[in-house]
Amino acid sequence: MRFSTTTLILTAVNLLMGAAVIAQDVGELCPTDQAGFVGCGINPSVNDGRSYIFICNGEEFVLFADCGPGYGCEVTSYTTAVCLP
Repeated sequence: MRFSTTTLILTAVNLLMGAAVIAQDVGELCPTDQAGFVGCGINPSVNDGRSYIFICNGEEFVLFADCGPGYGCEVTSYTTAVCLP
């Protein structure tokens, strides 16, 4: 099967757009079809300004896990995020 450059570019844009949809923060609304999706955040008013993981509960994004001092956060898939040193 052959794919044109245009098809590959459109596919990449669609994937990026999909990823942008879940890049929200604690307290913001999230669609029901994104329940279980996670993200990382850094906000001075959450976890004392340190990194944290949030999750969509089907209505809004809620705090899921605090990352410790000196740790960052990385999303590895729509449903997986980890705190990293």
